[in-house]
Amino acid sequence: MNINDSKELRACTSCQICAAVCPKNAILIRLNHDGFYRPYIDKSLCIDCGLCVKVCYKFDPNIKITPDSFFERAPLYAASLREGDISATTSGGVADLLAKMLLEKGYICVGVAYDLEHNSALHKFAYNYEQAKSFRGSKYIQSYTFPAFKKLIRCCTSQKIAVFGIPCQIYAIRKYLLLRRLRNQVVLIDLYCHGCPSLYLWRKYIKEVDVLLGEKKFDSVNFRDKVRGWGHYNIVLKYGNANVFISSPKKNEFYTLFFSNHILNDACSDCKLRSTLAYTDIRLGDFWGRKYLSNSRGVSAVSPVTKIGRCLFDSIRDKLNVQKHLYEEFLPYQSYSKIYSINRGLRRKMLDSLLEDRPLRDTVRLFYKHQDFRLCLKHFLKGFICYLPDSVERILKRIVY
Repeated sequence: MNINDSKELRACTSCQICAAVCPKNAILIRLNHDGFYRPYIDKSLCIDCGLCVKVCYKFDPNIKITPDSFFERAPLYAASLREGDISATTSGGVADLLAKMLLEKGYICVGVAYDLEHNSALHKFAYNYEQAKSFRGSKYIQSYTFPAFKKLIRCCTSQKIAVFGIPCQIYAIRKYLLLRRLRNQVVLIDLYCHGCPSLYLWRKYIKEVDVLLGEKKFDSVNFRDKVRGWGHYNIVLKYGNANVFISSPKKNEFYTLFFSNHILNDACSDCKLRSTLAYTDIRLGDFWGRKYLSNSRGVSAVSPVTKIGRCLFDSIRDKLNVQKHLYEEFLPYQSYSKIYSINRGLRRKMLDSLLEDRPLRDTVRLFYKHQDFRLCLKHFLKGFICYLPDSVERILKRIVY
């Protein structure tokens, strides 16, 4: 029995743990036709040991869902760095501070950096804080995890390791650690997740930017830069000749298609893992909602889940501005527990259009052509609001919240 068994219950999350745990290196990871990482099996090497199946979300009939009672008694915090510059981070700087603290305590950190050579996200090891700085900022694309997870499996018997990732990745690592009775060796930190789009969307987007600017290759990228303040989805690309691209708040095809939910990975539409806290030590995110609409610096949401998670947060708390909140003030503005309604035929057309020699705006038009008046009006109003002063925009957002 292997990862391609027909008894699977769900779609692949692209976590890539199957290839990492395979004792015969029989599983390869590569992008499929739609731009998502998938396992491919060399049948001549596979011994049907079933280890890949034992750690896979697709085959688990007993996904644990966090009970409502947890949210009634568990603490939720809004936090941001008390001192220092957090402009390089996506939210309040908590993940960056956690990585620094863990490294000082002798942990190796595994997180996501941007791979400029292949224009993709890549999990990698950091042995010092300078290396961990590459983990700063959210990457709104799937991460290539296989080499790092393979290395993690080799090292976790003798090293203390902290892994940062999205819920499906953290779930997979935890399953393996429990199987090998190594759970106490590794700290697990995941994120409030919306989903992961086709990598072909991102690559087409940056190709269009390069053509627009007459450039060949950028030197750095920030998927959600704070150039216009926290809370805005601004992509910033910097080129070697000091040329800088800042995406328009009025028109950003990448995020428009990302939030359409139609070109996310198959498993993302009804993912159970983003809607449970049962597999992590601590979950981090942006504290969206009415409370911090006027904040332009950045505010992190922190959900300590286990005793380890609570100790982690307590160890950095003196360096943070911290406010305790109820989950009801936060969860409605996240993708937690949400199931996305997907038009499968439209999704197929949108994914196919990413491979065609057509601009991304055509894919955006294709999506809205099939939406009702309410959603189209909402899209129009969002574009219109971007022309208004920031003070007016904040007032309107407060009314909506």
